[in-house]
Amino acid sequence: MNLENMRPWLFWALLVDFVGFTAFTGWILLQYGPTGWIPIAFANPVSTLVTVDLFIALSMVMWWVYVDAKARGVSPWPYLVLTLGTGSVGTLLYVLVRERPGAPDWSLETRAPAVVRS
Repeated sequence: MNLENMRPWLFWALLVDFVGFTAFTGWILLQYGPTGWIPIAFANPVSTLVTVDLFIALSMVMWWVYVDAKARGVSPWPYLVLTLGTGSVGTLLYVLVRERPGAPDWSLETRAPAVVRS
């Protein structure tokens, strides 16, 4: 599949996801407050498992955002802070900005080199 043909569709799908999920997150924060979710998240073993799994997944995604943003010359910090405060909203915003129409095409053939650790 050609990325250029997919990009407009991907952008609009991400935009719908971002708007809907941001509205839902805002409603939850208004209903329960910024820390009201914590007792619910750890109320039983199943909700604890889901919470820990989400933490692990968001940690990996935040690492990808950090490396990808640095490779593109973009500051990752606004997206990382937003992710810490709101969960997936920050990462959805990063991918939305990354895939916007007119954004550079960073397909696998032209992607930035891997991060070298010293």
